Amino acid sequence: MSKIAKTNERSVSREKWSRHFGKWFRKVLIDGKILDYRYPIKGAGVWLPYGFKIRENVFKVIRTQLDSTGHNEALFPLLVPETSLQKEAEHVEGFEAQVFWVTQGGQKQLKQKLALRPTSETIIGPMEHLWIRSTAHVNSSEQVQVS
Repeated sequence: MSKIAKTNERSVSREKWSRHFGKWFRKVLIDGKILDYRYPIKGAGVWLPYGFKIRENVFKVIRTQLDSTGHNEALFPLLVPETSLQKEAEHVEGFEAQVFWVTQGGQKQLKQKLALRPTSETIIGPMEHLWIRSTAHVNSSEQVQVS
C-alpha cells in the first residue's frame, strides 16, 4: 500500500514521484517558483526571489551549525585544469560528456582546457595535500572544514 501526501486537494503517491524523482523535483522547483529553467543554457536555472530566500536560509542553518562546532569554510575556484580532472577520472565517469570546457580566454586559445568544476574532490584534494601534513601540530582553531 503506497503512502499518499495531500497538498491543496491534490494527492501524489510516493511510489509515483520516487520512480521519476528528477522529473517530479524539477516540476516542484518550477511550480513553486523556486527556479526558472528557461535560461538558454540546458541545465542552468535562475534562482527566483522566493527560491533564493530558501537557499539563503538553508545556508544560514548550515553555517550556524558549522560555526557552533568550530569549523571554518574555504571557497574554491570554479575552474579545474583538465589534467586535474583526468586524475580523478572515477569521479567524472558517467558524466564526462556533460562537462563544460573553457578553451579560450578573450581571443587567445588556452594551453590547457579548463573544466567548470563538476565535483569538489578534483580541486580539494590537491589543496589538502599542500595544507595538511599532520594534524598533530595544528590546534582546532586553525583547522579548515571543507564543504
